[in-house]
Amino acid sequence: MLQFHIAVCDDEPFAASSISTAADRELSRQGAQADIEVFGGVEPLARRLEEADFDLVLLDIEMPVVDGIAFGRALRESGSKAELVFVSNSEDRVFESLPLRPLSFVRKSHFTEDMATAMAAFVRAWKSSRTDRVITLKMAHAMGTFSVDEILYIEARGRDKMMHMTNGRVETVLVTLDELGCRLAPLGFYRVHKGFLVNFAHVSQLGSKGIQIAGETIPISRSKTAEVKLAYMEFLSKKNAVMM
Repeated sequence: MLQFHIAVCDDEPFAASSISTAADRELSRQGAQADIEVFGGVEPLARRLEEADFDLVLLDIEMPVVDGIAFGRALRESGSKAELVFVSNSEDRVFESLPLRPLSFVRKSHFTEDMATAMAAFVRAWKSSRTDRVITLKMAHAMGTFSVDEILYIEARGRDKMMHMTNGRVETVLVTLDELGCRLAPLGFYRVHKGFLVNFAHVSQLGSKGIQIAGETIPISRSKTAEVKLAYMEFLSKKNAVMM
């Protein structure tokens, strides 16, 4: 499942909560999960941006001290790659926001439909920007191209390698697990067992009995337990995950 880190910034607590809830709901409908952080102003958001990256920032325009458009301009000038969506009652300021290349504009007067459109556009844009995260592999009678982010884990069964996908399908490819490991390691995959290569992005739990992915337990070689745990912690740290 696609996973995103999202910031919501609105000085009105009720509005911020509504935006967060709606964004989470619409992304779920798009087959995605969101880690959403809510901020009551641009100052705490700016401080958070010093230590974390966001895939999407949902900004109210009319805020005290620094408004959303001014903050969006500073965000762009800083080189941030986060997508911007402005959420506002100030429909007359849509054109003012255009130089900042916002992904969308959610009118509070048309909140439900605009939010659905904005989140669908965000997922499409994200997938389009990740065209480098595909892999083409030999299959029994053809070559298949797969989204790396939709691979849960790969299981070796003799000559065949079974790719378990997020949509529930299992695709059989004719490539060695060694080769797959080399090609996919830079994209967050790890060989946890001689017969299994997992996508760390889909791990829900790592314990003494194995790795939990989509409700299944993937075994870890006893000799690699410490190594796998360290690799997973390094993966999480690069994703700015909170570890406690």
